[in-house]
Amino acid sequence: MSDRRQRRAAHRVSAAQTLVAPGWWTRQHDPDSSLYLPTPLAGRNRMEMGWSLLSTLDGAGAASLDRRGAVALPGATWVLDWWFNHDGTWQRAAEAAGVRQVRTDHLPVAETRVRVGPNELVIRQGAAPRSGEPGSAWVTMEVEVDGPDPVGLAMVATPWTLSDVGRIDRVEVSGGVLSVNGATVLVAQRPPRAAHLVDRADDLVDLVARMPEGSDGPVAPVVSRHGTGGAALVWPMAHRSMLRMGLPLGSFESSEVDAVAELERLPDTTAMAKGWARHLEVGAALELPESSLTDMARAARAQLLAAADGAWFTGADPVSAALAAGTLARLGHADVVGPVVGQVARAVDDDPAGLAAVLEASLGLGVSLTRDEVIDAPEHLLVHLARALHITLRQLRRRGVQWWPEAQRPRLASMVEAAAVMADGWGQQGVADNARAIAAALPTGAEPEPEPEPEPQPEPEQASEVPSEVSSEPSASLGRVRWVRREPGADLDLPATLDAARRDIAAGRPDGALTVAAVSALLERLGCWPDVVHPTRPLGIGEDGASVATMAGLLAATLDLAAPLNGSSVDVFGSFPSEWWGRPAQFSDLPVAGGSVSCALRWHGARPALIWELTPDGLGHCPETDGASSTGTPPSVLLLRAPALDPVFTGSELVGEALLEVPPGAVELLTARAESAAAAAETTVASTDESTESGGDSAGGGSVSTPEAGRSGGAVTMGVDMPTRRRPDGT
Repeated sequence: MSDRRQRRAAHRVSAAQTLVAPGWWTRQHDPDSSLYLPTPLAGRNRMEMGWSLLSTLDGAGAASLDRRGAVALPGATWVLDWWFNHDGTWQRAAEAAGVRQVRTDHLPVAETRVRVGPNELVIRQGAAPRSGEPGSAWVTMEVEVDGPDPVGLAMVATPWTLSDVGRIDRVEVSGGVLSVNGATVLVAQRPPRAAHLVDRADDLVDLVARMPEGSDGPVAPVVSRHGTGGAALVWPMAHRSMLRMGLPLGSFESSEVDAVAELERLPDTTAMAKGWARHLEVGAALELPESSLTDMARAARAQLLAAADGAWFTGADPVSAALAAGTLARLGHADVVGPVVGQVARAVDDDPAGLAAVLEASLGLGVSLTRDEVIDAPEHLLVHLARALHITLRQLRRRGVQWWPEAQRPRLASMVEAAAVMADGWGQQGVADNARAIAAALPTGAEPEPEPEPEPQPEPEQASEVPSEVSSEPSASLGRVRWVRREPGADLDLPATLDAARRDIAAGRPDGALTVAAVSALLERLGCWPDVVHPTRPLGIGEDGASVATMAGLLAATLDLAAPLNGSSVDVFGSFPSEWWGRPAQFSDLPVAGGSVSCALRWHGARPALIWELTPDGLGHCPETDGASSTGTPPSVLLLRAPALDPVFTGSELVGEALLEVPPGAVELLTARAESAAAAAETTVASTDESTESGGDSAGGGSVSTPEAGRSGGAVTMGVDMPTRRRPDGT
C-alpha cells in the first residue's frame, strides 16, 4: 500500500468514534485478544467479515445483519446497534458476553438473544413488504423482555459500517422516527423516553449513562462537520413487554402516523418464516445424505432470493451473479432472476470467464422456460446464449483450444452439449450447430480417472471443518476435503473451493462431495456467508461478509451432486463417497436439458436402489415425440445413469426402479459400522445399569459420561438397518 493511502487510513482511524466502535474494532485493538492487529489498517474489519441478509422477494434490496444483531441498510454509511441496561449498568451488544443468534429454520429471519439479569432480552429480525413504490419493504425488529425485571433498551446509530469506519453528517428525531443523513432510517411503535443527538458519537456513552430520561421538549437536529455524529433512542422496557420497530428499505415518504399503523399491521417473524418456507416450496426439492448440506443449500437459496433486487444481486460481481441466476432459475425462481441474464451479458468481457458466466446463467434459465417463452422474448435469453456460443467458437478457431483454461474445458463441454439439446428443442438450428462445433473443437481425450477410493475402514474419519495445519500448496488435499487457498499457505477461499469441488463432482471424484459437505458444515457453524475464512479460526476475513459467490457456489455444487446439466444423459448422484453409503437421498422436479427428473436413492442392505421418473418436455431430445406416453420409451438421449454408484447402469424407462450392484467394499464397511454401533449401544446400556446400581448405594447418586451411540468416526451416523452377516450369494 502507498504511503498516501496509509496516511489516509490512519487519519480515518484516528477520527473514528472508538467508544461506540463495533466489537470487531475493539477486539482488534485489544493486545490480549487473539484478533489484535496493531497497524494503521486496524480500522478495517479483517477478522469478523461475516453476516447474513434480510429482505423480501419484492426486489427491495437486502439489509445486512451481523451475528450480534447490528443492522446495516444497503449503501448506508452507518450501522444501527443496540445497548441494554439492567441495575444501572449499560452494555453494548457488540461487546457483551452471551449474545447469541439463531436462524429460524435457516431462513432470512433471525432471533438474537442475551441474558440480562434474570431476563432474556430477545430481538427478532425479519422483513416484510411495505406500501409505496415497487421494491419497498420493512426490516422489522421485535424486542421482547422475557423475564420478571424491567430492562433499558437503546437503539444507537453510529458512524461505522460492518466492515469499516462510516460517516454520519446529520441526525434528527421526531417522535418515534429517526433520520440519518436526511433519510428516515427507523420508525418505532411508540416514541422513546429519551433521545440523544450528538456531534461526536462517543459522547453517547456518557449521555445515556447519566441522563437515561433525556431532556424535556423536542430535540434539535445535529449536524456534524466531521461526519462523526450519532444518535441514541432510549426506551424503558417493562417485564414481559414488547416493542416493534421498522427500518424502511427503498424510498420512504409516509407520515409517522401512517408508518406506525402499517408497522402494527405487519405479520410477526413467525408468519414471515412461514412465508419464506412457502416460497422455497416452489420448484425442485433436494435431500442429500448430509443434513447440514441439505439445510445450508436451502439457506443459500433463501439468502440469494433475499439478495435479488429484480435486476442483480446485492454486492455480487457478474460471474457470481450469473451463477446465482442460473441456479435459482433451475430451482423454480426464473421470474425473480430472469433479467439478470441480460445484465450479465452486458457486464462481462468476451473472455472465457465472462462467456462461461453467460452460458451458466442462460442454461439455468433456459431449462426452466417453455419453448414459447424463449421464442417470444429472445432478448431475455436466446440472443445472449447465441452470442456467447458464436464468440466462443470464433475464438477457439482463431486462438486454438488453449485459449480456454484447461481446468474449465470439461465444464464447457457439458454446457455446450446441454445448449445443443435445448436449442434443438427451440428450433434454433444455428445455435445448436455452433454448440456442437464447440464440443467438436474441444479435446476428445478420456476424462481423468477418479481418484481411487481408500480401503474401507470400520470407522472412517472425515477432515475437520477448518484445517488446523496450513499447506504450502494453493490447492492442497487435507484428508479428502480439498480446500483452495488465496495464497500458498494462506486463507480458505470458499468460492474457489466450491468451484474446484464442482470439477471433482463432474469427474466423479468423491472428494467433490466431501468438500461441499465440509464447506456447508463450516458455514453452518459460522452462521454467515463470508468469501474467505481464517485457516485455523472460524472467522470470515475476506472482503465480503455476505458473499453471493459463496452462496451460489454452494447451491450450484449441491445441484451438481443431484443432477448436473448435461446434454448426453441425466447423471444422478454423480459423486457419492463411501462415507455416504447406506444413507438415503432424493430430489424431485429438477429441470435438466430436455425435461425434468425426480429420483430417490434407498439402500437394501449394502445394495443401492434407485427409483426415478423422467419427464421429457418434448423439445430438447426428440421433438417428434412430443406428448409421449408416461409408460412409453423416452427419447433415446434422455437416459438416466448413476456412475458413482454403478458405472454400468443405464435406465431407459420414463418411470422405473432398479437395484444396483453392491459398491466394492460396501458390505464390509457397512457391516463393520453396524457392529460398531451395536457395541456402542451395549456399552451405553451397561454404563447406564452401573450408574443406576451405584446411585442406589449412595445418597447423592452420581453421573456417568457415556459415549454417543451410533457414531462412526465422529462424523457419520447411520440411520438405516445394516447387514450383520453376508448372504449366501456374497451380498
